Amino acid sequence: MWFYFSLISAAMLGLNSVALKKCSNNEQRRTVPMGLLFYNGALLIFSVLVHPEFLSRLCLEDLLYVLPGIIAQCTGFACRVSATKYGLVSITVPIQKTKVVIPFLLGILVLHEKCTLLQVLVSAVLVALSIFVAQDRQAGKPGSADKSLQRKAVWFSYGFVLCNGTSSFLNKIYVTHFQEPMYSLFLYGLVIVTAVVGYCLVTGQLDCLRFRKLNNRGYFALQSSLDATASVFDRIALMTGDVSVISIIGSSGIVITTLASRWLLKEKISWQKYAMIFGMFLCILILAVIK
Repeated sequence: MWFYFSLISAAMLGLNSVALKKCSNNEQRRTVPMGLLFYNGALLIFSVLVHPEFLSRLCLEDLLYVLPGIIAQCTGFACRVSATKYGLVSITVPIQKTKVVIPFLLGILVLHEKCTLLQVLVSAVLVALSIFVAQDRQAGKPGSADKSLQRKAVWFSYGFVLCNGTSSFLNKIYVTHFQEPMYSLFLYGLVIVTAVVGYCLVTGQLDCLRFRKLNNRGYFALQSSLDATASVFDRIALMTGDVSVISIIGSSGIVITTLASRWLLKEKISWQKYAMIFGMFLCILILAVIK
């Protein structure tokens, strides 16, 4: 079942990137705290409703234990918002999908997850295709994205790769340690919601949390909902699946993101990119079969 949960999570994250782009005209000082608040607030409420016993189980030791993952996730989200704002989805998202390299390698090196030579080779091809898809052959041409902004978006995308890849690996450790995928979501939600609200109170920036001041509020709510639901499915998959493989399956969402960026965002995509995306999808299927 973990394979199907991973695919559902990948599909939701694929649509999530397009929804985030639709509301990327919001100020980052408003988008980042609001995004963290909505996403983690939804997870916090859901986890408490399903498992109210988490409130009595809560302890300071657990909060400190998940702190590295929380910092990595929040930093990664901030990088992702910036990358989406400055760059084309068809460019930034393929770069972001290379985050699978980090949990894949850490899962093998640290957790000693089993891996075949074929898996390594197919994973290398998948990463290479992701990098090639990220190349913008339209840069500098009339109507293309500003080159300096696109370069900034690329750097933010790689920042997301580092932070979110590390967070994905730590999620596997947390789920294994607590033996309950929802408990780590509860801890994440509690810490981040408290931190965001506390920061805005101390700095006098509560205005940043006013939902009505956001542009394209429907898309903002949609991307937060997709993000939160995908996290639930992802952690359920991690209960029985290997993080090295689940992280790679998650990259299959690039197919949905690319097609949606063409149809909904009207971004230009060459036939070569379509071919490489199809190749990525085949790599995902091969990894699923040989596992």
